[in-house]
Amino acid sequence: MFRAISPRVFPTYSARHLRPGADDVVRALRRRQRAVWPLRRRGADLGYVVTVARALPSRAQALARWNSSEPVFLPGILGAGLEACARDITASLRLFDRMRSGGSFRDEIGRRIGGDRELHFRGSTKDESDPREVERLHFDAGPDGTTVAHGFWTQLAWIAHGTDRSLRIRFAAGPETFDAGVPAPDLTCGWADVLAARAFPEAAAILACAPLRAWLQQLLQRPHRLSERIVYNNCPDGGAVFHHDAEPGQLGVVFSQLEGHTAWLSLGKRRLAALLAKCGHARNTAFAMAALDQCDDKALLSALNRDAEFTAVLAAHGALFVLQAGDAILLPSQGIDAVAWHSVIALGDRPSLAHSYGIFPRRSDYPLVADRDRR
Repeated sequence: MFRAISPRVFPTYSARHLRPGADDVVRALRRRQRAVWPLRRRGADLGYVVTVARALPSRAQALARWNSSEPVFLPGILGAGLEACARDITASLRLFDRMRSGGSFRDEIGRRIGGDRELHFRGSTKDESDPREVERLHFDAGPDGTTVAHGFWTQLAWIAHGTDRSLRIRFAAGPETFDAGVPAPDLTCGWADVLAARAFPEAAAILACAPLRAWLQQLLQRPHRLSERIVYNNCPDGGAVFHHDAEPGQLGVVFSQLEGHTAWLSLGKRRLAALLAKCGHARNTAFAMAALDQCDDKALLSALNRDAEFTAVLAAHGALFVLQAGDAILLPSQGIDAVAWHSVIALGDRPSLAHSYGIFPRRSDYPLVADRDRR
C-alpha cells in the first residue's frame, strides 16, 4: 500500500475498495447486511466498493481539504428537505425514462413551466456535430411582456457515447464554451437558474438547505451563487470518466445525490499526478500534470478509468466515496492546477438522480431574480 501524500487533509477513509474477483469477501460482507456495490462503468470492472464511514468532517478538516483542492464529503447534509421533494424526485426520474424512450424534451419542459409569465420559449436547436446532444431549448425572460434577459438555454444530452444510457439536462447562459472575455451577465445567469428551479422543483432540497448553505459560506467566506445547474440521471454501467470542472471564475461545484447511489473517485490534481508517477504511469509528477491537461495519453487514460489496481491505490489514499440520497460532495476549483479531479460510477440496478451546481462569485444583479426560487 502506498503512503498517503497529504494525510492531514483526509483523516477518515469513507469507503473501502475490493479487488475484482473478491467474491468470498463480498458474500461474507453481504451476509452481515453490509452494502457492497460492484464498480462497473462501460465494461470496465474496477472491483467493488463498501462504505466504511459516513461522518461529517470537522470545520477545520473541511477547510483544510477545500484549501488543498480536495473534495469535501458531506453525508446526509440535505436532511429532511429530501422527503419534502419526494414526489418531484419521482417525477423527474420518470421524465428521464421517457426521454430514453424517445419522448419530446420540448414537451416535457413545456409542461413543467407551462403558463409561466416570466419565461418565454424562443425555439430549439440540435448541434449535428455533437452526437451526444439530443436537443437544446432557448429562452428569454422578463415580467409583463418585457425582455430583461435573453440567450439562456437548457440542453438534453447523453453523458457518453455508445451503450451508456445515462442522460443529463444542463441549464446555462451564453455560448457553450466559456469565454472569459465575454461572460454572461449575472442577471442572465440568474434567469437560467430560475428556469432550472422551476423546471425541476426538487432543487428546493438543495437551495433551501440551511446546513449546506452554511458549509458553503464557511468555506468560501464570500457572496456566491449556484449556477450552471445540471440534472444527472446516471444509469447502471454508466457515469463519467476522470475530469475536472475548472473554468475561469468558477470557485467549485456542489453535487447533491437525490435518489440512488453513485461512487466517486476524487482528489486534488497534484495528488493525483503524484500517484500516477509513483505507480509508474508517468515519468514524474510534472509529466503527469501535463498529461492530465492534454487528455490524449491513452495508457494514462486507461489507468485512470479502467485499471482496478490504480482504483485500489486511489481508495487507499482516501479518494473513494459512496454517495446516497441526501449526500453532497463539494469539489473546489482554485485554478487549472488547483482543482479536484473526479470520476463517477453509477451504482445499483436503477437510474439515479442528482443535481450538480457550479459555485461562482455573486454580484449585485443576481439576487433580483434567483433568490425568489429558493423555495
